[in-house]
Amino acid sequence: MYEERHSPRRFKVVALGGTFDFLHKGHRALLDEGFEIGRKVLIGVVSDAFAHSLGKFPEQPYNVRFANVVRYVAQRHPRHRFRLFQLDDHYGPLASDPSVEAVVVTPDSFDRGMAANLIRQKSGLKPVHVVLVPLVLAEDGVRISSTRIRLRQIDREGRLLPRYR
Repeated sequence: MYEERHSPRRFKVVALGGTFDFLHKGHRALLDEGFEIGRKVLIGVVSDAFAHSLGKFPEQPYNVRFANVVRYVAQRHPRHRFRLFQLDDHYGPLASDPSVEAVVVTPDSFDRGMAANLIRQKSGLKPVHVVLVPLVLAEDGVRISSTRIRLRQIDREGRLLPRYR
């Protein structure tokens, strides 16, 4: 099940995850969508070990990335229920928790969201709705990413830094 349009608070439990290195405008869009459509949001923050196994090397250590997500969610969504957890595989509770009704993904993680439904089906669980959030673009029309921030091309809002203007 895939959808782009949704109703507010349509799902009881929504899952999403990411590395969240240099929490930026794209990450915030993903998180905000989870809180828009779900009454409770499960947020997986990729562990350093799992990130490294994927060939990703976040500049910020796990505990900093985790704390940044907690801070953002507490400030932006103070009345909403959520649970943060360390994500050590591609799926976390999405693969096994029957209460999860939807997963919020980007185009980069869309296939993984669809694959989660195959895993759930094999376990006798209902499929989840896969809700696609578009990539957020920087002012140059290229996607905002932690890599571009690390390379000092853009800031966390997608603004080009002086040497790239």
